[in-house]
Amino acid sequence: MTKILPTSFKGIRAVVFDMDGTLCLPQPWMFPAMRESVGLTDKSMDILTFIEKAPSSLEREQALQRIEAVEAKAMREMIPQPGLVPLMKYLSLKNLSKNVLTRNLLPPVTHLITSYIPIEYRHFDHIITREFKPPKPSPEPLLHIAGLLSLAPDQIMMVGDSYDDMKSGRQAGCVTVLLRNPANSPMLDHGEHSSLIDVAVDDLSEIISLID
Repeated sequence: MTKILPTSFKGIRAVVFDMDGTLCLPQPWMFPAMRESVGLTDKSMDILTFIEKAPSSLEREQALQRIEAVEAKAMREMIPQPGLVPLMKYLSLKNLSKNVLTRNLLPPVTHLITSYIPIEYRHFDHIITREFKPPKPSPEPLLHIAGLLSLAPDQIMMVGDSYDDMKSGRQAGCVTVLLRNPANSPMLDHGEHSSLIDVAVDDLSEIISLID
């Protein structure tokens, strides 16, 4: 566990999780495959923005179908993140709100919850998918969740594995926790990126000691 900024976790009342690479292990092939499926070669452009700019509604629909096919394959190959069940048990027993904020669709989230989390710990208050506009890295989805929960943003912990997760959390005023992996570790050495991160952990179960 690496603490970046001097943040208190005692007031946390809710945790919001990214899904891909956070609740389940990273699937590094998935996002390149999605971009390839819609013909997006500009690495600086967001894939959802690219699809929204398609010339016609038919082309947008076809592009969405292509990325959904990639997501369906990823769902079938999904592996839960280490520490997932102990953390879900802890949050449930402590009556802390569990939520998901993802740029994915609802079926993969539902698949992960029903396949890998025991039934007594499966309740999530809110699951926000890419149908919410604007998506991460905008702070709006997190502010929306805060409003639904009647909580201040600083009572919410955003847990994710990407720049978009950390930027969304920081701009919303939430506590930010990076789930570290080999691909995202360089963020900790990048001044602009590291300033978005309060704590970096290597296993979801480490979050228990942060809150407890």
